[in-house]
Amino acid sequence: MKCVEYEQMSRHVENETTGRERMAIDTHLLDCTVCRKLYEECIAEREALQQAVRAPELPASFTADVLAQLEPYPDVVKRPQKEPQVYTKRKWKKWVYAAAGGFLALSVAASVSPSFASYLTKSIFNRGNQMIDQGLQMAGERGFVQQGDYHVSDNGVTLRVLDIVADPTRVALSYTLEKESGGHLDPDFEPRLDGNKVYITDTNGKKLADIFNWTRNDPYGIIGFQLEKNIPEKVIVHFELSRVGGFAGIGTKEGNWNLQLPVDMKKGIEATHSVAVNQHHTTKQGVTIDVKKLLFAPSKSQLEIVTSLSESAREQMRRSIEQERRLGLKTEEIGPQDESSYGISYRLIDEGGRVVAGKSGPVHPSREQEKNNIDSTGSHDTSGRITWRDSFVPLGEAKRLIFVLDAVDIEEAADFTLEFAPDTVKAKPITGHYQGNTITVKDFTINTEWDMKKTPPFFNDNSHAIIEMEGVQTNETGTLFNWVAIDENGKAYKAMMSGSEDDPDASGNRKFTSTLRIYGMKHKPEQLTLKLTRVMKRYTDVNWKADIPLNR
Repeated sequence: MKCVEYEQMSRHVENETTGRERMAIDTHLLDCTVCRKLYEECIAEREALQQAVRAPELPASFTADVLAQLEPYPDVVKRPQKEPQVYTKRKWKKWVYAAAGGFLALSVAASVSPSFASYLTKSIFNRGNQMIDQGLQMAGERGFVQQGDYHVSDNGVTLRVLDIVADPTRVALSYTLEKESGGHLDPDFEPRLDGNKVYITDTNGKKLADIFNWTRNDPYGIIGFQLEKNIPEKVIVHFELSRVGGFAGIGTKEGNWNLQLPVDMKKGIEATHSVAVNQHHTTKQGVTIDVKKLLFAPSKSQLEIVTSLSESAREQMRRSIEQERRLGLKTEEIGPQDESSYGISYRLIDEGGRVVAGKSGPVHPSREQEKNNIDSTGSHDTSGRITWRDSFVPLGEAKRLIFVLDAVDIEEAADFTLEFAPDTVKAKPITGHYQGNTITVKDFTINTEWDMKKTPPFFNDNSHAIIEMEGVQTNETGTLFNWVAIDENGKAYKAMMSGSEDDPDASGNRKFTSTLRIYGMKHKPEQLTLKLTRVMKRYTDVNWKADIPLNR
């Protein structure tokens, strides 16, 4: 993967990248010091904005004042779950193909001290904290929360770990940063940069996992680790922190917070089991789906699926990417990541015909608000196979489960161009049609005020063209991301896209608006050609079901 541009990295920091894009960036960050620096700068910008709008800290006496007025309240009153909020607009940006959803949705509603939170809820992972991942709530309610007095202090700040949920699929823990003078620091630290490390090992020191997800909801921070296989009965969480409480000098404290936290995995392991499925199918588009096994753990159920492409399908995908190479816009070699622009949509249905969980492919990305949406993570091997671990809320009392394949989405070469005169397009918008999609170019401007990063290999000037578009997409086509602009002299430019789209209408069609940014184009050409190089297509003629045994 080539280095990441500022806009894409900014989206990554805001958790707006999903699926293969997020996975590719995370992998690239492990080895690229330049992109890690950009990543840190983007986080610093986000933190500065959060600091600017953050509510003032509660007084140190707040806990005692409130507790003095309360009668003992030993248990949380369970409240009905709210209906998921439905939005009529969905934002997307460049290259977002696979829908993954978040690993952890977090935390509590009040910015109060840990003692006050424990008094009301016993653990933030217990049922009743509606912003917590439902699987973690269920595990907490069933007694899979571990608590202890784990803390370390330096430079007037105490790192205190409060609650831990652990099973063979993941470890999640909550913590606070307490000030010696009272109150809390913001629970911020960048887990992978600036000398800060948080990871899991076995008792012999063998690393098992790095941080998978980190987030905050004052005064708590929540860390998640994704585990895979052969997890021992005892693991150690290691904190090695040198800077906490902020970024870029905003509320930051320097020091040494080294803590080793033992986690007992035995109870979670004993409560986890799996059933073999081992059913496979190859679609006429050349996508092979191998449903391996279903795992039942306290905090999630997880379906393991391996997908791959036939050689002819891989060759077709390579040909679609070669268009950009011929235009001089792709210089690196085509690798497994480039041959994985595809996905599947499926449902898991119980014996009563109810949808237990569902996953939508790249053409219609699933929303986090949908009930029991599948959270999907994938890893590639050198042959282009992808191993998916698709997680969802733990199964209830279902006696039978059916895997129903609904669609296959696969990226193909596109053959569509729009030619227009930038000087007149605002007065006379240009409209084209491609495979049932309607695309209208309605404006062209040169932006000379864009503030870009100056660190190589990123753009070192601030001039670029902006094209405004709108249109209607069919339910068989993914978001139109892959655009190239060619000026009157034949010079090609890669266009970066962002925008939004409406919910589908009764026919599944979606209105969209989008902005193309063309970096390096500093002038207004007399004529401009927009070329769509690749497009994600949906195929529903798949017709495959597979029984999943539930001999639990």
